[in-house]
Amino acid sequence: MSPVMVGRAEELATLREALTSTAAGRGGAFFLVGDAGLGKSRLTRECTTLANAAGMTVLRGRATPAGATVPYRPLTEALFSLARADGVPDDPDLLAYRPALARLIPEWRGGRDYPNDDSPIVLAEAVLRLLGVVGRDRGVLICLSDLHDGDAETMGIVEYLVDNLPDQPVLLLASMRPLPSPALTLARSSARQRVARVLDLDPLPDADVTALAAACLGIAAPDLPAEVAPWLARSADGNPFVVEELLRGAVEAGALVRTGGGWAMTGDVHVDVPSTVVASVTDRARRLGPQWHRALEAAAVVGRRFPLDVLQQISGVTDAGLRALVRAGVDAQLLLPSRTVPGWYTFRNAWTAEALASELLPAERAGIAAAAADAVEALSPDLPGEVCQLAASLRLAAGDRPAAGLLYAVAGRRTLAEGAATSAVRLLDQALELVPAGQHAAQRADVLATLLNALAEAGDVEGALRRGADLAGSVLLSAEKRAELHTRLAWVCVVGGHWEKAGEQVDLARQLLGDSASPAALAPVDVVEAHLLTLGDVKGDDRAVRAEELALRAVGTAEAVPLPTTACQARQVLALLARRRGFDDADVHLRHMLDTADRHALSIWRLRAQIRLATNELMRTGQPEQLHQARQAALDLGAITAGSQADATFAMQQVLYAEFAEAEKLADRILEATTRMHQEGESQFALVIKIASAAHQGRRDAMRQALADFRARGGEQSFHAPIVFGHRAICALLSEDRPGAEAEMARVREWERSHPTIYYQSGRYGLDPLLEILARRAGHARHAEIAGAAAAGLRWNRQFVLAAEAVLLGRDGDADGAAIAMAQSQQASAPFPMARHLLLRLVAEAALDDGWGDPVTWLREAETWFHTADVAAVAGACRSLLRRAGVRVMQRRSGLEAVPADLAQRGVTAREYEVLMLLGERKGNPEIAKLLFISPRTVEKHVAALMDKLGSTDRTALSDLVVARLP
Repeated sequence: MSPVMVGRAEELATLREALTSTAAGRGGAFFLVGDAGLGKSRLTRECTTLANAAGMTVLRGRATPAGATVPYRPLTEALFSLARADGVPDDPDLLAYRPALARLIPEWRGGRDYPNDDSPIVLAEAVLRLLGVVGRDRGVLICLSDLHDGDAETMGIVEYLVDNLPDQPVLLLASMRPLPSPALTLARSSARQRVARVLDLDPLPDADVTALAAACLGIAAPDLPAEVAPWLARSADGNPFVVEELLRGAVEAGALVRTGGGWAMTGDVHVDVPSTVVASVTDRARRLGPQWHRALEAAAVVGRRFPLDVLQQISGVTDAGLRALVRAGVDAQLLLPSRTVPGWYTFRNAWTAEALASELLPAERAGIAAAAADAVEALSPDLPGEVCQLAASLRLAAGDRPAAGLLYAVAGRRTLAEGAATSAVRLLDQALELVPAGQHAAQRADVLATLLNALAEAGDVEGALRRGADLAGSVLLSAEKRAELHTRLAWVCVVGGHWEKAGEQVDLARQLLGDSASPAALAPVDVVEAHLLTLGDVKGDDRAVRAEELALRAVGTAEAVPLPTTACQARQVLALLARRRGFDDADVHLRHMLDTADRHALSIWRLRAQIRLATNELMRTGQPEQLHQARQAALDLGAITAGSQADATFAMQQVLYAEFAEAEKLADRILEATTRMHQEGESQFALVIKIASAAHQGRRDAMRQALADFRARGGEQSFHAPIVFGHRAICALLSEDRPGAEAEMARVREWERSHPTIYYQSGRYGLDPLLEILARRAGHARHAEIAGAAAAGLRWNRQFVLAAEAVLLGRDGDADGAAIAMAQSQQASAPFPMARHLLLRLVAEAALDDGWGDPVTWLREAETWFHTADVAAVAGACRSLLRRAGVRVMQRRSGLEAVPADLAQRGVTAREYEVLMLLGERKGNPEIAKLLFISPRTVEKHVAALMDKLGSTDRTALSDLVVARLP
């Protein structure tokens, strides 16, 4: 091998610059594309040397043909060095992602069992965050080689990394051959989108071939024998690996020999490149001796990667002989030990294995493959992990297609159970090609059924539906089995928001089951249809009633059989529907769901119940403690999606608390993550939070911007729509647009008239009746109807319902009753400062008209709050109403924000507050006048105004009041 790299100076300079940028926190992705032997590995090696010298962390992994259906193999190898060192970095940003990362490195599980709830996108996010943490100080270089052989799951993560690395201290360097593959497609498309760069490695020009040959021989280029350069130019075709192999073969064959300080050609080596390389490889193998040569040929039939125990079984070598073979193979640069799996070895390159296997006759290869398959199955009867796929490939090489297909089916089922649905689809498709429909018809039907589930899990709804259509007419499956598969497809469609397709699948399932179906077969169909009726776009006034009937029927069967997952699904939808009668009723179903999940060890369903219970408690009381506990439980389980849902619920509550900056920061984080993960429903709700936050601040432009994004994502056709209308009504009120607010509430009523709602804080049970009563379009009957609804008891709604009662009582002349109701409304609104002060503004106007309560105090308090919050329309309306009440309205001047709220509410101006503070220092009028650059007479007027507003008898009392307020 050449001690120096030749002909790749430009590429290396580009990578050196990228490493510098990465160390500074600006990462990226590069793809090295070139035929075998063109220098991808050497360039990668030079890059890792530079990275190590700069103190960067370097991670390396390689894909293999045998591992193309082994999920995440290159990433596992790359991250293995971290596992051997300190494990997952102890960083708060990785806390929730440890379970996901444990899918790559099981040692990181820490002895805990986690539910299998992580999607590939969650795992990709976990890898991205891990790399960001590892490279935080000096940067990290992750090298993934031979990605043309990469598994689908690895490619999904690589694509995710490419899209998100520019702001991370991470450089991804991936290499591949220019063969049609998902890796090459990703490289080219990423380059077009300018999110990555492709470095195409071309063959070396003749001058560089000469320089490389000279470097390999340790001489200067002019000293290279005259025959060597033309020979290499003809035979190597500019391929650095072939140049090195040809030179090595020539030296070992004695055609190129040392002569003093130089080299001389002594024989004819004008041969074609492939045969030269084959000859070089096989000659090195033969030099090890016949027994080792035959053993290496057998290993090559097993594959580029092979387990030593299988090789020993089929070659018959002793333990000592096996150790000797391994040492000899490594010394001859034929073999490399696996860096991740003990007891496995790898041929140095694909050409080595191919060259050795090519020396065997087809019958010999088939015989060795059959013997190797027998050995694999005898040594590992359970066929764990990639051993199952190895056995399948060997059976295929031996010519036993049905046996190979059934083994690929086993591997596909296992891969699906591990959550790698895309790889499972590939394996199961391969199994279907190999398993004939004749005597293996039943097995083929099972494979087809599993493939359908894999397609559904992979999110390929269209592909699953196409397969499902094939299954509908299949005679290989029972009607009940096909109905089960259609039900599964329907659930996938519901989760993905494909309401019409979900309905079609439910209909197909019911047709197949017929009238005589067992309750156990019907229960899963009932559950899916209940969800569809509750969340989908199904028309009909009685849909909520029908959904509840179906869910109740399903839960009765599911809890008796038992079908625990179906039972949890049924209780989930029943809890949503029970909110119509009261959140206590909803909690009953959630506690049943919690109990079922506990008894059957369904961790994720337990967490879902816990989060929904906490959400109900939050809506009842406005207190978030239980939700915080549920969110922590999600983090402990590594349930990213559930944790995100808990975050979203809390962020919405922060909007109601008027903690807008915190709410928007959390919403942005949720939106970024869910957009990256293609979780449209969660992304829509993150935008609902942003809409609500802008609306509750009266920021119409910001609300419209978020609303446009919400609409672009189909939000107004989702079940999030009514709550958006409700928050838009709030924004209209903050613009003093009462008709606009009433129009939005009419939209809420219209939407909920034909849809079972899952949101009860949209305004229908609080703000809407208050506006109707203020406009004198509704009275006691309407109020009684709303007040009797369970949703009116939620704390956010209760403040509006009580305020509406106060207005009605005041209008009836019951001033005392109205005052009591208003006090109760203010008590209910204590956690919600914006709503509290908006109610003061709205009710004060009615109180002025009907002569009850303390509207002046209410308006002063509301005016101060909305002025400070920069909601000019409401603050101005409060001042107008104060003038209408005959109250002198203070002039708004700079510094008012420094006046304590209780003093501002009593009309103390900024200048009066300055005077009051100086009175607290026992200063006289002349001294105060000098300090404030006003006349003593003006000071005297301010003191008189302060005594009137604060109820003090003299200036001494004012001074004492200031002293009493000091800490």
